[in-house]
Formats: sequence, C-alpha cells, structure tokens
Amino acid sequence: MNTCRVSLWSLAVVILLGLSGCTSGTLLATHALSGLEPAGGSYTLILHGGQNARDLRTVAILDRDGDPYTIVPFGAAFNYRIVKGLSVGEAVDRGERFINDLVSYRTMERRAIHGPDNSVIGYELRPLYMPLTTGMLGDPLQTSYLLQAEGQVTVYVDFKHSWDDWPGDDGDHMIP
Repeated sequence: MNTCRVSLWSLAVVILLGLSGCTSGTLLATHALSGLEPAGGSYTLILHGGQNARDLRTVAILDRDGDPYTIVPFGAAFNYRIVKGLSVGEAVDRGERFINDLVSYRTMERRAIHGPDNSVIGYELRPLYMPLTTGMLGDPLQTSYLLQAEGQVTVYVDFKHSWDDWPGDDGDHMIP
C-alpha cells in the first residue's frame, strides 16, 4: 500500500513538471498576401536562420514598432539577428535580400501576422524552394506566433512534421 502512494506521488510530480514546460498563450493567425505594402513607420527586422546558403530554416520577420506587440524569436541567439529602427522600404529590401541568398530559392511568400483583434502587427517574408530539393511543393517551414503575457509574441520557426518524420532522417535538414 505504501509503495502505491509513493508511485502515485512520483507520477503526480512527473506530470506537473511536464505540464510546467508547456507554453500557454494565444496562437496568432497569418495569411498570404499577393503584394507587400506595409504601413509606414519604423520596423524591427528579425532575420532568422541564414547560417549558410543551404540553411532551410530561414525567414525574415518585420515587427511594426510602436504597437503594443513585440515579436521575439525562440531559439539560440546565434540563430537570428535583430535590426531595429528601419524604414519600411529598408526593412523589406534587407529581408528580401536575406532570403534570396539561399541556394535553392525559387520565390518568396509574403504573409501578414494578425493580432488577437485581427489588426496586422507584422509581416513575414519566407522563401519557397525548388520542389526537387525540398519536396512538399517547396515549402518545408512552419512558423507559429504565440501571444504571451504583456504583448510578447514568440515566433517558433521549424520544419513541418511530415519532413521531420522522413525515414533515415539524420536531422541535418540542409540541401546536399
């Protein structure tokens, strides 16, 4: 009987520790744009990935300055760069050049990032790759924007699950 109590207590502790690692917040929506004409003002440019010309986990994010939301990338500091105080034209130009430097770059998709009230809080510039090098019609990325306390929006950049589950996957995710 005493062993059962210890086991249940241990199980409860493990479950609580596991749940404490879960992130809570509101998942924000994005949608594709046919063109990109952001509102004027100043932007913070987040350049995620781009460690080399074969890095498929590359995306540029424009965070509108002066709104109540701050977009913060999730990951190691060496995997992204943040440039603050850029004009719209300069932020778009630098973001497009950043993703255009990839080896198998085919075209770019522009997306709007919507806040909880459906207002646009930023933009995403993401590369689409040649399907022969990446499969999945050239779009292996999944970006998620999670609104957390006090207006912080954490962006997670990862591969779509179907690619992570490839047989024989060595975890490299670079173009050979």
